[in-house]
Amino acid sequence: MHDVIPPQQETSSLSLRERQKWVAQSSIEETALRLFLQQGYEHTSIQDIADAVKMSPRTFFRYFASKDEALLGPMRAAQQEALIALQRMAPTLTPHAALRAMLMLLARRYEEQRDKFVLRYQVVMQSPSIAALFLFTFVEAEPVISQALYTHLEAATDRNKIRFLVALHMAALRVAIEQWLESGDNPEDNHEEREDLIALLSQNLDQLSSLSLRQK
Repeated sequence: MHDVIPPQQETSSLSLRERQKWVAQSSIEETALRLFLQQGYEHTSIQDIADAVKMSPRTFFRYFASKDEALLGPMRAAQQEALIALQRMAPTLTPHAALRAMLMLLARRYEEQRDKFVLRYQVVMQSPSIAALFLFTFVEAEPVISQALYTHLEAATDRNKIRFLVALHMAALRVAIEQWLESGDNPEDNHEEREDLIALLSQNLDQLSSLSLRQK
């Protein structure tokens, strides 16, 4: 599992060796994304990435297990961090409240890496097969999140309802991310012109909650 690049305010707590690792990993990731965008994901080899960052392919594999991990690993790592946070929440929370808190944490992590996420989104939109991989990163997380809710929360007594609830919340997150990345999709755009992911996610979750209330 690829480690999450820590936000700037947290790097001071890392050792010199850990900071060097984060810097190298971040450099490889950004270089890979730019090469994927310029040459196409399928036409970019690990050797191309290694050459661009002046390292051997063997060194590349110390940081990423594959091209796929360089492209999507940070998303999966952020999801894993959010899942760990979910498992530490009070078991008395409702599934809605726990999912909202988890997704807000995930949104904050994505916000911290916005420029790279813009590049990532531009890459995946170049190819239907890569876009499918991007979408699958959300779908593959659903069973794990559902199981965590079902086993951890006292109110999560119906497994099928939990699975459906998780799918709805992950869809709200996915749509918010797409809106976020499609607004001011140039990393050099004025910050004021960009949508805020946390605000977009909050709006989508509020709409989801209002729909649920109207159905009662």
